[in-house]
Amino acid sequence: MGHRAIKHIEESPGNGRARQEGEKEVNELEEIIQTTDERKAKYDHVIKELLSNKQFLSRILKRFVPEYENIPLEDIENKYIEPGSIEVSSLGVARNTRRVEGSAQEEYNPNEATIYYDIIFKACYPSKTGEYIGMYINVEAQKSYFAGYPLEMRVAYYAARRLGSQLKTISKNTNYGSLHKVYSIWVCMGDVPDKEANTATLYRMEKKDIIGTVKRRPEEYDLMNVIILRINDKKEAEDRVLSMLQTLSSSVLKADEKLKTLKEYGIDVSEEIEEEVKHMCNLSDLLEERLEERIEARIEARVREEMETEVEEKLVRTALNLLKNGLSYETVSKCMNIPIEKIKQWEQEETLQKQ
Repeated sequence: MGHRAIKHIEESPGNGRARQEGEKEVNELEEIIQTTDERKAKYDHVIKELLSNKQFLSRILKRFVPEYENIPLEDIENKYIEPGSIEVSSLGVARNTRRVEGSAQEEYNPNEATIYYDIIFKACYPSKTGEYIGMYINVEAQKSYFAGYPLEMRVAYYAARRLGSQLKTISKNTNYGSLHKVYSIWVCMGDVPDKEANTATLYRMEKKDIIGTVKRRPEEYDLMNVIILRINDKKEAEDRVLSMLQTLSSSVLKADEKLKTLKEYGIDVSEEIEEEVKHMCNLSDLLEERLEERIEARIEARVREEMETEVEEKLVRTALNLLKNGLSYETVSKCMNIPIEKIKQWEQEETLQKQ
């Protein structure tokens, strides 16, 4: 008997409608989430496209990478960032001479997880002896600062993978002297807490003599460096380059304000940069405003549906009670202004639910 009762409940029209409504709501929410994810992906890609412009890269290198501290900005942009070496993940293709060229940079090892670098390129710098030393530089645009683990560990892993990938195979004849120094620079924005906002931290390999003293050039051991830049929209940055990045990534400033401020930082705002900044701002508006509006509209619609359902349930109870007290279908229909067919349908559904 208990099993039959469960079966009837599962197959009743009321439960069928509830299941269909639940599935419909889930599908609508999934559609909203999917649309949001697509817009986030487009937004992230525009950020990468902008950061891959040599004007932004050269300013980041000069301010935060010690090797470029005393090198003129123009030389970094035009001389030390190797032409055609910079790769942007997903769709990054050069459209002018200042754009870093390349395609998606994937780091694959059958025994390790596949990782994708946002931006990666080759650069060089003049050493004290006058020779040019090559480096690989990875730049990541990070929107989520908290991921359930220390970000520094992920940054170190990215740098280590880039260092290790330079040697395709290892044997007794492997020339480790061919390894190039690696910098992994992470621009963290969005949910950075105020107490850590507007900070820049360098983590590097250093030599410390424990017993005695051994002389080695830093180029021989300082092969892996990571830099984390932290900005948000709440706390205004005082550092010029951090402020430039804050302007670029801001979800508060409008496109015209961003473009004006970037010009003040010495950025040659080309037609391409202007288009990308406007595109990024439009996507930001869609993510923050339209998504909010759609969720609010869905909540309002849900409330209306529940209210309408509650009203209908009261009408059903009233109509069925009148029938049980001897009133005819015609009388109930006339008194409640409800079609007779609807009243008979309610009566049939109640009968099925009681079986």
